[in-house]
Amino acid sequence: MVAIKLADAREQRQTLREWLAEHARQEPVHYKQIAEALDRDPASVSASLSIEGKQAHLDKRPAYFMRTGPGLYQYNEVCEGAVDEELVSEVQARADDFNSATRREMRLEIAKLDLEGFHALSEIVLLNIRARVEETREVDQYNGTIVMVTSWRDDGGRSPVVVYAKKCDLDERIGPEVIRELRGCLPTYQSNQGVLISNGVVTEEGKKAALGYVTKGMKASVPPVHIMDMDIMLNILLESRTGVRTKSVEVLVLDNEFFKRLRRSS
Repeated sequence: MVAIKLADAREQRQTLREWLAEHARQEPVHYKQIAEALDRDPASVSASLSIEGKQAHLDKRPAYFMRTGPGLYQYNEVCEGAVDEELVSEVQARADDFNSATRREMRLEIAKLDLEGFHALSEIVLLNIRARVEETREVDQYNGTIVMVTSWRDDGGRSPVVVYAKKCDLDERIGPEVIRELRGCLPTYQSNQGVLISNGVVTEEGKKAALGYVTKGMKASVPPVHIMDMDIMLNILLESRTGVRTKSVEVLVLDNEFFKRLRRSS
């Protein structure tokens, strides 16, 4: 029997893993018999198994064999699930690359919008952050900025919120002066908080101003300004599947159980 397996192995040039998967699923086999079947030195087979065991431990994955006794090794079917997981992880990594490319394309498309189009997009963002869009009203418009007054659904619409929808060029920087300008107009509309929606990129100084830092390490008690610049806008749009279409990808993975049943029936 071993002689037949030896001839088969030589002809097909099976790897150690392949041989175990074919001949050592049901019963363990001594490594010297494995070496004879593969026409390899027993010490080489023993070393290969030892290396695989250590590498599997480092990779935190199941090895392709189980040691069931002194010198006895059996194929570990659990490792097949790990292969499937690796395949799925690879597909997911490629999907992530594709999604990153889509994200970059969305940045470009938003930068191409005119002020009217950006206004409509801003209302979609407001809808996704629980603003009362149906009661939102435009109160001013100047220099690529639309000023709106709205309120939150969660507080029953009691507190007015001033929204600056500021249309920018691609990757345009937004500094603290815009934050101070927005905060300065809050009393006009009897509001105690503001929201900046923009496809620009708020600088670190702008973010600190939004949090109320007026100088190094000093924070003033001022009304908050919520920042929704380019990255946050994209997160909201992608999570709500706005401006994108979802494509399903079918991944075909070998059904080992199917072929195992066929082998048993033959």
